[in-house]
Amino acid sequence: MMRRRSTRTGLVLLATAIITVGIQLGAARPDQHRSLVSTAFVGGDLLDHAGLVLPQRTPGTVAPVPAASLAAPASPRPPRSAERVIAPAPATFVGKPAPRQAPPPALRQPAPSSPGATTWAVIIGINDYPGSGSDLRSAVNDANDMSEALWRMGVPGDHRMVIRDGQASAGVIRASLDWLARTAGPESTAVFFYAGHVRKGGGHESLVGSDGGTVSDSEVAQRLAPMKSQRAWIAIAACYGGGFTEVLRPGRILTGAADANHLAYENSGFGRSYMVQYMIREAMIQGRASSPTVEAAFAYAQAAIQRDYPNRQPVQFDQFQGLLDLRPAGAGTPNYTQPQPQSQPQPQAPSSQPPSGPAPGEDAGQDPGKSGSSNQNCTTLLGVQRCNDDE
Repeated sequence: MMRRRSTRTGLVLLATAIITVGIQLGAARPDQHRSLVSTAFVGGDLLDHAGLVLPQRTPGTVAPVPAASLAAPASPRPPRSAERVIAPAPATFVGKPAPRQAPPPALRQPAPSSPGATTWAVIIGINDYPGSGSDLRSAVNDANDMSEALWRMGVPGDHRMVIRDGQASAGVIRASLDWLARTAGPESTAVFFYAGHVRKGGGHESLVGSDGGTVSDSEVAQRLAPMKSQRAWIAIAACYGGGFTEVLRPGRILTGAADANHLAYENSGFGRSYMVQYMIREAMIQGRASSPTVEAAFAYAQAAIQRDYPNRQPVQFDQFQGLLDLRPAGAGTPNYTQPQPQSQPQPQAPSSQPPSGPAPGEDAGQDPGKSGSSNQNCTTLLGVQRCNDDE
């Protein structure tokens, strides 16, 4: 009899301890919450990396719209057989590097002066990698969609630094992070968007530049650390995108096309990754989300992808209090109807004389934009110079 009572007492004490720990976790402040456990909102559950369900959502995270409340797709969706994994980058690329292109001129200039509640963005899309066996199909489309979504929200072209293919060496990616960190002021909203290869290894996830060089998650965090903006969205439309949790701080949101341990997918019928097709093209550009916020766009994408392509949903880590609206102050309702202008200016600051020497991320002694050949045809499209060899 005594043994039975002792067992019951032990079970009661154990249950009390478990409840107490749960309450302590639930009561933690947002900045304390991150130090306790890294969290993600995945398919309706708040999970940590050990797979435990926590008793609360991180601040500002919106629950997915129930699938039953979504209207049926306006047109038939491409078949699942048209999807393709966005394969991780190989350990070593085989073949010639992608043709080098001049980086955005703003990287040479002092940070522009634009105080107030404006929005600044770095948008990177890389299809073209060294050789041809590891090229991607949809990353540049993903980046173009992100730029269009911000344009429809009222973000001017000279506040959106769009970097594509041969422009986006590892050095230029670093320089663009530095540019965003010094440009986005305390009242500004900052956006960093990347679509391309991510390499996983050594306990890190790394962005892979068009030259095959890498920028690790810890370095991305280090370069964004000085940024004064208290409103930031970091979006990684790539494999392992949810692994870049080092960038998180109070006021920031991280969205990944897949979690830290899974691959991401694109669909040739869309010409985009699933994350961008649903969260950016449909939710932000076409206005299908309930509001023009990151959380509403993510909620729409979660529910719609679950309806159309189960198990392909993005993940999101939210440490922003409230809802993150990417529109600059006074921008008004997003423009969902007008066609986007064909030419948008890149960020530039006034300068009486351009600085001498190589641009950030370029080697001294080589003309930026050249890949070693003097015979190149160059055209400018959407404010970006693109060059191809005659050979």
